[in-house]
Amino acid sequence: MPENKQITTNFKSAEELFYNPVGGCKPDMIVDGLIPTGLTIIAGAPKSCKSWLMLRLALSVSLGEPFLGHDVNKCDVAYYALEDTDARLKSRLLDIGTAPPSGLIYATSIKDPCNDFISDLERCLDSNPGVRLVIVDTLQKIRHGDPTSNANQYACEYEELAQLKEIADYRRIAIVFVHHTRKKHDSKDGNNDVLGSSAVTGTADMILILRKNRGGTAGTLSVSGRDAPDIELVMQWQHPEWQVIEEKSEEDIARENVPEIVYKVVDYLMAEGGFTGTMSALLKEIGLPHVKPHALSRALSKFHDEVLLPLGITYDSARVSSERNYVFTVAEEPAEGADEHFCSYTDQDSLDNDDARDAYDASLL
Repeated sequence: MPENKQITTNFKSAEELFYNPVGGCKPDMIVDGLIPTGLTIIAGAPKSCKSWLMLRLALSVSLGEPFLGHDVNKCDVAYYALEDTDARLKSRLLDIGTAPPSGLIYATSIKDPCNDFISDLERCLDSNPGVRLVIVDTLQKIRHGDPTSNANQYACEYEELAQLKEIADYRRIAIVFVHHTRKKHDSKDGNNDVLGSSAVTGTADMILILRKNRGGTAGTLSVSGRDAPDIELVMQWQHPEWQVIEEKSEEDIARENVPEIVYKVVDYLMAEGGFTGTMSALLKEIGLPHVKPHALSRALSKFHDEVLLPLGITYDSARVSSERNYVFTVAEEPAEGADEHFCSYTDQDSLDNDDARDAYDASLL
């Protein structure tokens, strides 16, 4: 019988990893906070002006100009505009009015004889070593799998995207795919809006979701990723470009997801200096007896660290007979760095239409 050679996994010391430097721990940023080296998905509904946004991205990076208010690392750009024609691209460039540099190259179709995008991309990168940003509009145009088959959708999408991510990581470039969103919006997790299996969002290093009011000009760009904080850009479409009105930080986004009832309780406690009693009694005091006591206690517990504690509000509870009694105390001085935004429920009026918070509020009733 042939000799049985044992092959074992090459385990390494976590202690050595901790104490010794490792190169390439963090990806380079092509656009600070928005586009890292690796794989990025930008998804949006049809007619949400994604292609206009991608053309502006290509122009900004190749020219070394800020993109949506974020600094860029200037480099050459390869733009696969696979749903456009030369005439349409020229029309858009003329509308934007920015002359592109020689470092911005484009293609409206894949010339590989087998329609193999990976082979075509490798040849492009070999021939154009200055390219560090590749934009593909759209992802579906370079896929080989059957989009109507769900049998192995996850496996197919993962295999396709994993190969492309390997190229991006090895060459330290950014590949941005334009993709579509589902018709039904998930208010709890925006990444679930991205069309396809979880392999699409799971493989990507950064996910940008562009939402535009149908028939209107208002929009948002939600950004989430592995190595950068979540942000949201509130934007306005002014042909031929998106204009940033406001940028919300991860903390701002978290605050918007806090249900209004928590702020009502905070206002009451801050005004009264504390409270002792049951949740039912607290709800009666603030004028909301229709809200479920158990749901309120769950909401206060969930947002204790990010809302109550910074304001110096703490509480304990103990069961007394068939009910649970709560003792809320308010410190004389809020914790250092506490955000005044939390101190007034009326400041939340502008958030009344937030889908995620409205959905949470409905569960309290």
